[in-house]
Amino acid sequence: MIKIAICDDEAVMCGQLKKLVSMEMGRQQRQARIVCYTSAVKLLLGELDYDLIFLDIRMPDLDGIELAKRLREKEFSGALIFVTVLKECMLDAFEVEAMDYLCKPIDEARLEAAMKRALKRLEQKTQRRLFIRTADRCRSVKLADIYYCEVINRKIYLHTKSGVLEYYGRMQDVEKQTSPCLVRCHRSFLMNPDYLQEYAEGEVYLENGDHVPVSKKYRQAFRRRLLCLMDEEE
Repeated sequence: MIKIAICDDEAVMCGQLKKLVSMEMGRQQRQARIVCYTSAVKLLLGELDYDLIFLDIRMPDLDGIELAKRLREKEFSGALIFVTVLKECMLDAFEVEAMDYLCKPIDEARLEAAMKRALKRLEQKTQRRLFIRTADRCRSVKLADIYYCEVINRKIYLHTKSGVLEYYGRMQDVEKQTSPCLVRCHRSFLMNPDYLQEYAEGEVYLENGDHVPVSKKYRQAFRRRLLCLMDEEE
């Protein structure tokens, strides 16, 4: 079951978008629970266990861009799609890692394309796993839960949402098993671009507060990879 939220201060618009999204999920033969909010604050104070959120931008209590920033601050990692009449806010939308930006009135073909991208990304995040062998057990780790990976003296350290996992292994093997979800940025580091907040001066800053280096050897390929990921979302 895919959980979807729609936030728009106009109840009529919420209802119309809910109908369109429901029809599209039906065409893709996917089950979904769709919840509408006419208050941005009410959405922000809720459980936030959604896979996809549609946001209006012009709302009275809290505008959509600021709402998206606060959602990211609360570690919401799902997909965001803006639905608005304000074309001039497009750059602000991508600063909060929005997957798409739809203009009202909604074009059904654009909505279909945006949802297909969102669902594809969701499947990639939820299905792929890394299998590792620690000292006393074998473990399965969701790639979506990994912030980054580093190797120190033949020991792999996986920095995940639930803590750091340590085991002996080779970085080449980890890279092969996790590509393209994790990206090589240094001979000793792989990082998950889904959690990238900023890239500047040879450093990647991640949502969990950590930062990892980008070496000169991998810098050009790393930048190309980030550009490819941006193209996939357009």
